[in-house]
Order: sequence, then C-alpha cells, then structure tokens
Amino acid sequence: MAAETEKKAAEPKTTVPKQTTPQTASLNIFQRMLAATSEINRVAKNLKVDISKSQSYKAVAESDVLEAVKPIEEKYGIYSYPVSRTVIKDEAYTTTSEYDGRKSEKTTFFMRLATVYRFVNIDKPDEYIDITTYGDGVDTQDKAPGKAMTYADKYALLKAYKIQTGDDPDANASGNLGKKKFEKPTAEQLAQAEELGINLDGLAAYAKCKVEEISKDVLAEAIKMKQTALKKKAAAQGGNA
Repeated sequence: MAAETEKKAAEPKTTVPKQTTPQTASLNIFQRMLAATSEINRVAKNLKVDISKSQSYKAVAESDVLEAVKPIEEKYGIYSYPVSRTVIKDEAYTTTSEYDGRKSEKTTFFMRLATVYRFVNIDKPDEYIDITTYGDGVDTQDKAPGKAMTYADKYALLKAYKIQTGDDPDANASGNLGKKKFEKPTAEQLAQAEELGINLDGLAAYAKCKVEEISKDVLAEAIKMKQTALKKKAAAQGGNA
C-alpha cells in the first residue's frame, strides 16, 4: 500500500484544458472571433529596442501578443496555428569588405514567407477562418527563417483580433505622399543593411513609419550615412595609429 501511494505521488500532474460553456459551444467561429476581439483591446509595448547607446523605443513582442491571446482563445474555444508556409524568396548574399589592408567576406541570408494562419472552432473543427500574412527575415547566420515566421505569426494574431498597439500611420503627416511611387527595398539593400548593423526597427521609428513602410530611398540614404560614418571612423583610427 505504501509503495502504491508513493507511486501515485510521483506521477506528474497534467493540466486539462477548460471545456467551453454550453453558451459558447453554440457559437460559430465568426461569433467566437467577435467575442474574443471585444475582450482584447490593446497589447502593451514591453520590448525595448535599442537604436543607439542613448536612444531606444518600445515595441510589441510576440510573447506579449501570445500572453494576451491564449487565455481568450481558451475561453471561447478557438485554436489558432500556422497551417502552411510558402517561401516567396530565399537568397544569400556575400559581400566583401576591406579594412586596414585586410579583406573579409560576410554572407547574409534573406527569406520572405507567406503564412496561412488558421483559427479553428474546437467544438466543430471543420469550421475555421484562414488569414494570409507575410514576414521577412534577414540574418547573417541561420535565424532568417525564424525571424520571418515570428513576424508573420505575430501580425496574423494582431490583425485577426484587431489588437491595438498604438501604431497608427494616419497619425503622421503624409508629406509628399503620392508625388513619388513607393518602392520597397531590394533584397540586396536588406542584406547590406544587415551587414552594416542597421536596425530596421530603429530606422522605422526614426522615420515614423512601420518596418514594412521603409522605402527603397530611405534605406539607401541610411546605408549611405552608415558607410560615411564608418569611413570617418576608420580614417580617424588610421590617423591616431
């Protein structure tokens, strides 16, 4: 008897998901999504992104979004997950730089993904809503796919539940909007920006826009300024040698 008691005490406890109430069970997926949307108003910006040693800003992290969404999905019997991913672009760029007479090579990986994110009625699994979202990832090692997936998944949840983050492009003056056609940065520019250590989140905050709204010209100017700063720094170090 004692041995049996010890065995039962050693067994790990399992958490059983809460069942939907009779009232919730009668709701279809659209009614569940609407109910969930009404309870998730805003997600706090708890992620600190450093632009420089003296400047930083707050952003919404994926963990903050999941923390807000998971209990509400459990309450209304919604299960969400990425049902498929399609690689739109997958490229690698090798750049060569020279400093103090020595050449070095650096490879940057770029990936763009299209993700279909599905929201399922757990009481009727054949009833669901699909949302397509996109994400870019740039990294000098093996994190480009992960960055692209994280970005796509986070914004699928933000848009599906209409979650406020405090970012509103209409709050900023349009300036010369419409006078010049908007062009997205090229993959080569993104790779070069990654190599130079340009923080796209920081650049977006400086330009008062979202990362996906950074234009080809804006990134080109940032790259040019960074290269000029590096040249001045190298010249100053050479003069002090």
